Amino acid sequence: MKFPQEWIEWGMLPTDLIRQLIKTYEPGMENASEHDRHGVFQWWLNGHPSAEQLVFLARLSWLDPDDVMGASVRDCMRQRQGIPAAVADALASPYYRA
Repeated sequence: MKFPQEWIEWGMLPTDLIRQLIKTYEPGMENASEHDRHGVFQWWLNGHPSAEQLVFLARLSWLDPDDVMGASVRDCMRQRQGIPAAVADALASPYYRA
């Protein structure tokens, strides 16, 4: 599904969510894997992510292989009320792997 490795390293792919993705997977869907990744971003954003998790999501949006989808996620995140400064900074500055 082309999730960057940081999704797992940062604990942003809970086991139940992985199971749900696997359950709905059909051969050939890897050609449109951005839909799965977008769904995971929205799953987090529709919940109650911590400030740290929001920073991770912002960074993950910069690492996503689909630049347009990543930008869409950042736009959605910017519309949240009262985002902490660290999250705003993560949304504004491209993230690069160390």
